Amino acid sequence: MRYFTEKQAERDMMQMPKPSREDIHPDPPDDHVCHGCGRYGESCVLPCYRNVQAIPTHRENAPSF
Repeated sequence: MRYFTEKQAERDMMQMPKPSREDIHPDPPDDHVCHGCGRYGESCVLPCYRNVQAIPTHRENAPSF
């Protein structure tokens, strides 16, 4: 490949960037509120999603129309 100039900066710009290293957060201690949370290290939203129960969509005694 031909370069327009003889400068090293031009050759550096043509190279593919190296992959960056992801930040890996250590697990929280056993007595921490976030222990066992899959979202630890991301933004925390309270109340925690682990404490919220799903609302049932089907009721046994619901009237049918």
